[in-house]
Amino acid sequence: MSGQMVGTLDTSALGLIHDVQLDYYAKRAAAASGDNTVHIWDVTDGRQQSIAVLRGHEGPVWKVSWAHPRFGNILATCGYDMKVIIWKEERGQWQMAHVDTNHMASVNDVEFAPQEYGLVAACASSDGTVSVLTYSPDGQWRRNMFQAHAGGAQTINWAPVNYRDGAPAGSVRLATGGCDNSVSIWKCEGEVWTLDNPRFPYAHTDWVRDVAFRPDSSSSVLATGSWDQTVIIWTQEMEGQAWRQVCKLQLPGKVECLSWSVTGSLLAVTCGDGESVLFKETYDGLYEKTGDINEQGYTEVPAKAAPTSPGAGMTGMIPDGHQAAPPAASLSNELAQQQQAVLDSFGM
Repeated sequence: MSGQMVGTLDTSALGLIHDVQLDYYAKRAAAASGDNTVHIWDVTDGRQQSIAVLRGHEGPVWKVSWAHPRFGNILATCGYDMKVIIWKEERGQWQMAHVDTNHMASVNDVEFAPQEYGLVAACASSDGTVSVLTYSPDGQWRRNMFQAHAGGAQTINWAPVNYRDGAPAGSVRLATGGCDNSVSIWKCEGEVWTLDNPRFPYAHTDWVRDVAFRPDSSSSVLATGSWDQTVIIWTQEMEGQAWRQVCKLQLPGKVECLSWSVTGSLLAVTCGDGESVLFKETYDGLYEKTGDINEQGYTEVPAKAAPTSPGAGMTGMIPDGHQAAPPAASLSNELAQQQQAVLDSFGM
């Protein structure tokens, strides 16, 4: 696999950047800034043309999220000021379409739901709750809320919509992570949110800073990233079954952000030092490092040779809580020594 830098954003004149998201068509970029503003650029064909600077927050802005384009040009933002703001572009001008001020502490994450569910945004707050904002046909925004994590909710992610016979099937689900070092899966039935059963396993030893469902899987695959410097890949074969740990990836720093490629073949992990690492799934369902990303660009990590025996070549990964198998070369040497010992016993 090879990679290259296709564009950059000059943010030197802005405050500390906490989040950047591309819209559905990757033609616009929105950035959440520590100077209480949100910046939007046109990035078509690698250019950087400022479109708007959104001012409405009274503290650092943590996250931004684009709605599906079927609803128009709509952006959600959240920040330290306990606000969630829904912005809409009308005739080239961005305006506040809705402001939610009901949280009692910093709102750390916001994300629009898959478009099949309508115009819906979920928000995670340090007050320990998750709020769900739903746009109604009458032009009003309805608010639903539930208690999620003691000590604060840090992150949220909607499960992808599964289809059966061409129609959406399965439950509406959310994954959340919090300051209690835990991950939870929530299910909505009749606008009531409850914990999904069986409960998600405990595995992290520090704050869970991001959770991310893989977008392409028929079964549920979830990545969880923590300040304990690990990312864990989980899978659930069917709703109602237990979640199983596939592997644990050790990172060089505290994990801040996870992002799957559109096809689900790559997972990008960003740490607190600003460095990012790319992982891809291997033939045996585990994940291997393929590249590093930093301010200088992309550095490819040479692919490892295919192992000659089960479990070989999984350095740096611990599948399902077990130690990785020794390299193929050492297995081959050991086998050769055993064969020679047998020949020696027969005087050959």
